[in-house]
Amino acid sequence: METGSYLLAGTETGHSAFFSTAHGSGRNMSRAQAKKKFRGRELQQQMEARGNYVRTASYSSLAEEAGAAYKNIDEVVLAAEQAGLSKRVVRLQPIGCIKG
Repeated sequence: METGSYLLAGTETGHSAFFSTAHGSGRNMSRAQAKKKFRGRELQQQMEARGNYVRTASYSSLAEEAGAAYKNIDEVVLAAEQAGLSKRVVRLQPIGCIKG
């Protein structure tokens, strides 16, 4: 929600993984750890200062999804590409987040 994402395309060499690839970067910390480390209200203010529209049902649920709670998406996508699972098409930057 905070750091961006990629559109990936499958590759011929992806057959060994049933043409599957990463569907996200994966967490670096648990949701409980993220809620202790990050403050949802501050996160919302930071994201809005960067021009992202943010709406959330609770600041706690927003804190769970802080960008720093996840692995680096660029590194994850590079690893999938180097493994022959997929190739990068385009990197997407978030413009909004709705967290229910």
